[in-house]
Amino acid sequence: MSKPPKTKGEEKREEKREAIMAAAVTVIAREGVHGTTTRKIAGEASVNLGTLHYYFDGKDAVLMNVLTHLVAKSRESLAAYFSAPERLHDRIDHLLTFIRGEVERSPDEQLALFNLTLYALSTPGSEWLAKRKYEEYLDLYRSVLADASDVRDGSIKPDIDGLANFIFTGFVGILLQWLATANSFRSRQAVQSLIIAAQRTYL
Repeated sequence: MSKPPKTKGEEKREEKREAIMAAAVTVIAREGVHGTTTRKIAGEASVNLGTLHYYFDGKDAVLMNVLTHLVAKSRESLAAYFSAPERLHDRIDHLLTFIRGEVERSPDEQLALFNLTLYALSTPGSEWLAKRKYEEYLDLYRSVLADASDVRDGSIKPDIDGLANFIFTGFVGILLQWLATANSFRSRQAVQSLIIAAQRTYL
């Protein structure tokens, strides 16, 4: 059953919330989590502080929603890109190539994620946030890989959990190198090597 169309008021509220999320990503990437305030986010989003607090209780609520927002955005992008059936061999290649392209298009999102992770790991009681970020992104990779045609039909039975972890953790190092150096040639080389290593190890 399809959902009823959104009212203009609902659409406007959703647009405002998305603008606040985009502003939060920009501020976190630029200032780090400790330097981020709701006032700076409101200024970046061109809304008053009261409007921001209408949508979010405070800074911690914004931080949690940034993570949820980025995971949901990645999930939508992956679902749209990987709509056609393909073998796992090709899916590994296309997944890593696609992720590299997304990272180079939106570096602020990756910087925000790294800043959130470092903040969580260095703030007593917030370590769970880093673990949640890791698990949610790992689950995204796992889902895309498990949806490969020859995995779904049982033709092959690879260690999907191991493969997802291998790709995710390997790509983090490549991403950090690219963010530090902006050397796209080296990042492409490294991604290609990771693709070959994943195919040879898990297929």
